[in-house]
Amino acid sequence: MIQTLLHKTENNNLYIYDDLHRLSMLTHPEFKKVHEVSINVDSYYLGKYAFLKKHGFFSKPKLIDFVTLDESVVKENIFKTNQIIFEVTDICNLNCTYCGFGELYDGFDERNRKKINPISAKKLLEFIIDNEKRSKHSTLTISFYGGEPLLNIKFIKQIVKIVNQLNTEKKLDITYSMTTNATLLYKHINFIVANKFKILISLDGNEENHSYRVFSKNQKNSFRKVIENIDMIQRDYPEYFATNVKFNAVLHDRNSIKDVYEFIHTKYDKIPIISELTLEDVRCDKKEQIEKMFHNMTASEEEYQKEESNLLPIWHSNLSLHNELIGFLKYYSINFYTFYITSLFQNSEKSLPTNTCLPFARKIYLTTHNKLLPCERINSKYTLGKVDENVMIDIPEITRRYNFYYRHLKKVCQTCYSYRFCGLCMFSIKNLDELDMEEFICKKFSDQKSFQNKLYRIFSFLEKYPNEFSYILEEINTE
Repeated sequence: MIQTLLHKTENNNLYIYDDLHRLSMLTHPEFKKVHEVSINVDSYYLGKYAFLKKHGFFSKPKLIDFVTLDESVVKENIFKTNQIIFEVTDICNLNCTYCGFGELYDGFDERNRKKINPISAKKLLEFIIDNEKRSKHSTLTISFYGGEPLLNIKFIKQIVKIVNQLNTEKKLDITYSMTTNATLLYKHINFIVANKFKILISLDGNEENHSYRVFSKNQKNSFRKVIENIDMIQRDYPEYFATNVKFNAVLHDRNSIKDVYEFIHTKYDKIPIISELTLEDVRCDKKEQIEKMFHNMTASEEEYQKEESNLLPIWHSNLSLHNELIGFLKYYSINFYTFYITSLFQNSEKSLPTNTCLPFARKIYLTTHNKLLPCERINSKYTLGKVDENVMIDIPEITRRYNFYYRHLKKVCQTCYSYRFCGLCMFSIKNLDELDMEEFICKKFSDQKSFQNKLYRIFSFLEKYPNEFSYILEEINTE
């Protein structure tokens, strides 16, 4: 159960954190003496401590009250979703060693060189776009995923045409996006630029860094073809490149944070998105291989911080610590009421266990097997519907299933210090279907000690970069 905490920083400064009031404040070391009922304590701090206790600080901890999901919320989310993602094809011209759909992992449907059914895709678009609950000028992103989506460019062009037909009155503000390995961009760049696609290019750094991304036919590194295509876009479409092209990279044993950032920023003046290898759904006989390839993000960041690099002042705002600070200021500080002002008028907060997105609130993902999932990163066994003759989504069953998960998760979340924002998607829990068993353990559970360590990291970072506070508040207020 959550208690008011005292914690220190790297500079040995003492702070109070109170969960009930979402309040953190710098305090005097004498405060700790009062809290620990030491002798010879300054009476001034005895009085301050008594004042805070009177106003709810250091009070007896209570279990967190969580709500349940309502069918009406699920229904509204479906018709007001922000993004439709199509798994254009499960075919890829690369054979990346660590691919989430490759031989190292389970958790996905069989890859059998299948392309998406355009009829099913059209039905889904009609189901979402034509719905009367769509308000005028609301936004919708249509995204293309794979495999390598450009191996089915015919489908992509069909969808753009269908969307234009369904949106003749420009009721929706439509944006197109695509995740691509960039090897085929030279063939289709005119179409992509003409339709203002946002493209996310997979690039792991320099040629050696990128060497896990090889062509299926000859197992040769795809780096040179990728760079050739990126350079072509930057040269021939400079404005488009500046506004519509982003990069993502996977961290592994052949690169580092430094390698990725310095290569991509120096060559293209872009800050890439970097992610760790996933350790979920790894095949039992491949765990040793994954562990050998795995490179921890925090460790790599710390290595880079020790370097004397001109990019560090630019890069430090992309630290995972920076993102942790954003989450803290948004959910664990009094600034929460700036972002969610309606909470000021509620007698009690209403929240659900974990930070799992509500079904279809952000995305609807249609696979090549006609399955509907709430995200492209989720194991295919958690399908929430399908598209055959019609779009079939069983709202009562989805609501029942989510509430089953929530009912059992709350037993853990009620005593977790990170309950406000743990960053955990419940579908990443390997034994999610065993929640009702006593042996269940949440890998993200935060007890008092681990949360104090979190506060230590965050406030040490703030003391080192004090300007980040106002910068972050401005950034999230414009989201």
